[in-house]
Amino acid sequence: MQRVRTHDGVPLGEHIAAVASELFYKDGIHIVGVDRVAAEADVTKRTLYRYYGSKDELIAAALRKAPNITFPREGTPRERIAGAFRAMAEMLRVEAYRGCPYINAAAELTNPRHPARVLIEELTTRRREWFAKRARELGAREPELLAEQLDVLFDGALANATKRRVDLPALAALAAAEALVDAAVPAPSRRTTTSARTPRRRAN
Repeated sequence: MQRVRTHDGVPLGEHIAAVASELFYKDGIHIVGVDRVAAEADVTKRTLYRYYGSKDELIAAALRKAPNITFPREGTPRERIAGAFRAMAEMLRVEAYRGCPYINAAAELTNPRHPARVLIEELTTRRREWFAKRARELGAREPELLAEQLDVLFDGALANATKRRVDLPALAALAAAEALVDAAVPAPSRRTTTSARTPRRRAN
């Protein structure tokens, strides 16, 4: 059985990716070369390339290690949607925050076939599907439309916050998201009121 190489108890491949993730996030993907990653990870370039055949593969692996917003797993659909925007606001308050790592990476990587760009698209799709599922659970009139609106709002707030590095865009987006949900979901009280006002037909 082949022994897995480790660094301080962490599998060496994961250690290299974690070091690369921190460096790419701090200084930029194009600025940080493989030589620097190898030096900071305390491995040779040959060892690095044994785990990652190219810098592109390393970038994709590093992006998987980047900090990401955790969407709520509990609560009502409305609470979970609001919680996603609150989670964004909390991340923006972290002192070491330097913008969304996925937006930063997308800005540097122009090739749509780059493995990291493919990963970013997958993450974006999963986020949109998450909003769509919550919209269906809410009973929205047009769940796919609501999901698209929430996703665009989320992405726009994240991009704006990445430039400004403050939590205000996330809080403003939260208020807008709640308004979108209110407009998209039929109010039970409205249905009850309408029903109560409908006159009953008299029997002949």
